[in-house]
Amino acid sequence: MNKEDLLVNSFRQVFENINKEGIKESVDRNGIDRFISDCALLAATTGAATGFGGFSTMIVGVPVDVINNVIQQFRVTLGVIYHKKGVYKVSFSQFMKIVGVSLGVEIGASLTKSVMFSIANKILIRLSASSAGKVVPFLGAVIGGSVNYGFIRAIGSAVKRIDMSSIVFEEDVQEDDSTDETSLST
Repeated sequence: MNKEDLLVNSFRQVFENINKEGIKESVDRNGIDRFISDCALLAATTGAATGFGGFSTMIVGVPVDVINNVIQQFRVTLGVIYHKKGVYKVSFSQFMKIVGVSLGVEIGASLTKSVMFSIANKILIRLSASSAGKVVPFLGAVIGGSVNYGFIRAIGSAVKRIDMSSIVFEEDVQEDDSTDETSLST
């Protein structure tokens, strides 16, 4: 399995394991802005923990930090989709297109592995901004937490700015890997 396949499968697994009903309930109960803030705080927690002990905690914590940031980014994106469209179960392909647009990735009619790789690179570039600062104990916690919090808040703002009025989301679509639009083959 090459790195693009591994990445696509990882994103799909994260997406499929997110509690979409819980996101709907949280947005209904607290509103979208509070939901985004809560997700940002969860991201800030791993960023701070990663930088708290300096280099040693950074080495161990970076993978957990990246995974948590992707999860929070996906949760925020799903929350905004629900807030704007009333739909909380969307296909993976439709979802990743919104994620890509929120990051400024050019996306055509089909979602390919190379587009997914571009999305992943954008995420990693944004998250690596705090890596150097995490080497310094204690100060790294402030830097890591602040960068993660800001990243998730920025994602929330970017997704909220997307005009979704013409997008028709299909709830619970079972994707057919043989079609161009939903398959992730190049």
